[in-house]
Amino acid sequence: MTSARRRLLVLALLLLGTVPACSDESEIGSPLAIELEGPENGQVGEELAVRYSAVGRSLGGIVIAWGDGAVDSVATAGAQSASGTRFHTYEQMGAFLVTARVEDSLEGVAGAELTINIQGSQGPSRGKAF
Repeated sequence: MTSARRRLLVLALLLLGTVPACSDESEIGSPLAIELEGPENGQVGEELAVRYSAVGRSLGGIVIAWGDGAVDSVATAGAQSASGTRFHTYEQMGAFLVTARVEDSLEGVAGAELTINIQGSQGPSRGKAF
């Protein structure tokens, strides 16, 4: 290899070393956050819908606790966003604190909550939205 080619190769390698990599972990995804949306009120025996929406850099999973001992989980397998709707039926009256917790392997943990007030029964129904 000639010295001119060698110098060109060294210059090319130096220039490539200053170009940021596409897989730079600090650049992927969004800051970790989760939101819950659901009805403020419902009836005993009524199926209620709660929507969740999470963003992050490498989501490991979401856990939704309904405040009455029931828990749902959502696998996210490293996704940068996850959203959907979960349904739940309360069997007794009261104010229930619904909490959601999302774990991100790069960002840590974030949470959200909402309170649903459940009154006496009105008979079976499905999917009361917010």
